Amino acid sequence: MKFWRTGILSVLSAAMLLSMVSCGMDGGGSSSDTVSESTSSELTLENKQVKFMAHWPMNPAEGEEDRPELKLFKEKYGGEVVDVPVTWEERLDAVMTAAMSDDCPDLTVYWAELMPKGYTNGLYREIDDLIDLNGPGWKDLKPLLDLYMYNGKHYLPSPTVTDSGVLIYNEDMIEQYNLDDPRELYREGKWTWDAMLEMMKEFSDPNALQGDKFGRYGIDGYSVAYGLTFACGVPFVSLEDGKLKNNIMDPAIERAMNFVQEIAKAGVVFPMEQNDWKTDPTRVASGKILFEYTGMWDFPNYVYGSYKMGDKASFVPIPRDPDADAYYRGAGGDAHMVFGAAKNLDGVRAWQECRMLVNHDPEYKKENEALMMDQEKGSGMTQEDVDFYNEITDMSTFKPILDWSGGLNVDGVSGTSATADVWWEATPWATVREEFKPMFDNAIQAINDSL
Repeated sequence: MKFWRTGILSVLSAAMLLSMVSCGMDGGGSSSDTVSESTSSELTLENKQVKFMAHWPMNPAEGEEDRPELKLFKEKYGGEVVDVPVTWEERLDAVMTAAMSDDCPDLTVYWAELMPKGYTNGLYREIDDLIDLNGPGWKDLKPLLDLYMYNGKHYLPSPTVTDSGVLIYNEDMIEQYNLDDPRELYREGKWTWDAMLEMMKEFSDPNALQGDKFGRYGIDGYSVAYGLTFACGVPFVSLEDGKLKNNIMDPAIERAMNFVQEIAKAGVVFPMEQNDWKTDPTRVASGKILFEYTGMWDFPNYVYGSYKMGDKASFVPIPRDPDADAYYRGAGGDAHMVFGAAKNLDGVRAWQECRMLVNHDPEYKKENEALMMDQEKGSGMTQEDVDFYNEITDMSTFKPILDWSGGLNVDGVSGTSATADVWWEATPWATVREEFKPMFDNAIQAINDSL
């Protein structure tokens, strides 16, 4: 099944990556500009404009309110964020082109496809002299921020930790089929691969058509198998001593893929191949799918958006590998990366402080959580949802895993691609692994030679 080996990641121009030269950037990603020695709370911004490049705007549409961090940036520093818009399709090339221009923006978002080359070619700037990473809020995120280090320097200024994916479910279905509440299992330390699979088996019945094209299935979503493998504690590609390493032969990954094959054989996976390779989240609301694997960004769609489940929509993280030595989960950040050629470093420093305050300082966090609970334009969470979200993103409760395979930039060579045949065709991992190992080796070698 080769569908998943094309079109998953945007392919970058290797020549552009290897030859990137930009105004104000050096090989270590540093800018020639200096940042004020004052603490950020004492800053008076001479340049109040911070330029932000993304495929979505920081500034609100007419008639809408500012995001909490933008509101604070305006109130505290008289600051202004200037949007530099790009489309999703052009975003990677646009970021690299902007980095080489005389009018380089200050901030952009994190893209796995640009890493780790984004460190060594000067696309991104280190943040250790911009942010006190041992200060309030930041120090609690060190396990995450340290994962993204390169050559002893930090680059990821994320004030929050984000899960690589969650399982969204319908609370009514849990009650109707007399299943254990996944959140309660999580809180009791019993939310494991095995517990999830047993629930999916109890719920699934492909023959329960009742006038429908499909019956009931335990799980739906893109890249589910890939998301599950994080729990084994070993990424497909790691970054060690400044070089990428291929872990595809690791026994922990084999254990994870054997579990993925067990799911594939159990008849609990929604047959996307019969649905034009599309997920169908509406079936969570209608009671035909138990779990939908997606990101938390999608949760509002289940509450008040297209699927309209209201407060019956719930979520839980990927379950724990019962044989791992800890609870590992794929983790990322909501980072506004600093361009290597960023000009307004004081503005960047003030902006990052505002983002931290609205996510961690009690005075400002209330407004941010109020937005999370907004049923019309926020995340649509209840107070229980917010409390649970804070629980599962507490860095003391799990160990984050970062897979660097998204940055190999060879079409079809990634953790997502490597897991596809096991998930959709129950192909033995030993067979898939032997096919992918040389492809991973070659892609990794090409990048390592250029670092």
